[in-house]
Amino acid sequence: MRALCFTVDVDRDVNIRIPGGTAGSVDRGSGTAPRFASSERGLSLLLELLDEIGMKATFFAEAATLRKIDIGSISKHDLGIHGAEHEDLTLIKEAEKKRAILKEAVEAVKDIAGVRPNCFRAPYMKADKETIEMLPEFGIDIDSSLYTEMSASLMPKKMKCGVWEFPVPEGKDAEGKKIAAFLWPMHEQKRKPEDYIELASQMEEGVFVLATHTWHMVESRERGIMSDDEIKKNVGNVRKVLEGIADAGIPPASISGVRSATERSLL
Repeated sequence: MRALCFTVDVDRDVNIRIPGGTAGSVDRGSGTAPRFASSERGLSLLLELLDEIGMKATFFAEAATLRKIDIGSISKHDLGIHGAEHEDLTLIKEAEKKRAILKEAVEAVKDIAGVRPNCFRAPYMKADKETIEMLPEFGIDIDSSLYTEMSASLMPKKMKCGVWEFPVPEGKDAEGKKIAAFLWPMHEQKRKPEDYIELASQMEEGVFVLATHTWHMVESRERGIMSDDEIKKNVGNVRKVLEGIADAGIPPASISGVRSATERSLL
């Protein structure tokens, strides 16, 4: 089995930590209160792109962001949770507070998108054992909050708590420099599409989990809101990565679909 799972975090624009344990947005002249316009526009662009190329993705949505933006046709894809207010769950010591955050996140997806989520990605890609073991209480049986070393085999694994782990791989490029299957550097003009296609080609079996953020389609952390030409190029680069990996013999699939296929193969 070989599969490409394209995953997207739907959260507030260019998130930063603020006192109190939640997150704001990088100050573009109006303070650090959360902004959502770039996330909304970026989501629309990604949904349009995915429709054009006929590809399913997995979206991990933050509850607060879902309440603020037009979600479009997101329910056509896998939809999971990404916290309530982009909390660092590893800093929360009270188990019941974590449960309240997970419950709020699940209810937001159900109420706004009309689907029951079954997958989770922790904000900041930081999840502790306690949080992951809570997930089945909320009908979540897939996690994608961890990184793993790039290798020829990237098969998803089922943990003792019943949750399947779909980690994001990180390895080395042709020049020996570290690269993760997160498109951040490409959006910041520090990586080319070919770098991610080459990374995926190192996998002989398993699931290549590729990740990005909605807001990063239209806003750079370093440079601010992109021009129309920059956005067009950015969308084109994402297309090149997705189509390039698929053309290399790694067909796209949803995380839920891969999980179901893997379970059937073990019966």
